[in-house]
Amino acid sequence: MSRDEALMGRALELARGAQRAGEPPFGALVAAPDGAVVAEATDEVNAQRDFTWHAEVGAVRRACAAVGPDLQGYTLYTTVEPCPMCFTAAWLARISRIVYGCTMREVTEATGGAQRELAVPAEWMNERSGAPLDLVGGVLDAQCLALFGPA
Repeated sequence: MSRDEALMGRALELARGAQRAGEPPFGALVAAPDGAVVAEATDEVNAQRDFTWHAEVGAVRRACAAVGPDLQGYTLYTTVEPCPMCFTAAWLARISRIVYGCTMREVTEATGGAQRELAVPAEWMNERSGAPLDLVGGVLDAQCLALFGPA
C-alpha cells in the first residue's frame, strides 16, 4: 500500500466517524513531507451550524495553527475533490499537493444533487491559479464514493 493510500485510508476513517455523528461524510488531513499527520478534520456543518465548516478548511486551519501559515511541502488528503472554498484555503496556505478520492461530480450524481457544491472542478481552479500545485485524484475513489451510497 502506498503512502497516499494509507493516508487516504485515515481520511476515510474520519469521514465514517463524521457520518456516524450525523455530519456529511467528508474527512481530511494534512501530512508533513515525511508523511506525519499534523492535522485532521471532518465536516462539522451541523454541529457548528455553519456551512463553511468543511473538512479541508478545518484541516488547513489546524495545520497552520500547529506549524505556521506556510504549508509548502505539505499534502492535503481529502475524501472528495475540494470545492472552491477548500481549494482556495489550501492554495493560500501554499499546500504543495492535494490528494483526493472521488470527484464532486460523482458525489452529486450519487446523491441525486442532495450534496450541493459549486460545480467547479479542482483541476480547472488549479490550472488558473497562477501557481498550480500537485493535484492527484482517484485515490481509493470507490471507497470514498461509497460513503454517499445506500447505507
